[in-house]
Amino acid sequence: MPSSLKACNVMFELSKKSKSKTIIDVGSGFGFLALFFAFKNPKTKIIGYETSFFPWMISVVAKYICRRENLIFYRKNFLTIEFPSDCLVICYLFPQGMFTLEDKLKNSNIMVISNTFSFNKQKPKEIKKVNDLYKTPIYVY
Repeated sequence: MPSSLKACNVMFELSKKSKSKTIIDVGSGFGFLALFFAFKNPKTKIIGYETSFFPWMISVVAKYICRRENLIFYRKNFLTIEFPSDCLVICYLFPQGMFTLEDKLKNSNIMVISNTFSFNKQKPKEIKKVNDLYKTPIYVY
């Protein structure tokens, strides 16, 4: 399920609190959220990780059609990747994906902005509600 444009805009505004030069979209799916951030941050390196072939392939094609040189998509499981300590992680994962991401980042100070789903144990530093029908929560860790 792609992030809505309204949710993307809220996530982008929240991302301005980070000084990171690398933004990582874990579970990037068809690439909409990563593409949105690549357009909004043309001087920032944006990386998307997706394990499913079809969504990954669509995102790679979209990247080339949109000519986003600051964006790269990998067909890899984000759990096998060592994140840079100064990156920003953005995501719209399902609950179990959030639990595994929380475990992976438990001893780090990496900022995470999540659409809809929260970590299981860690309390968010901030929660913003999207001005949409569902009042979609955006969590900041």
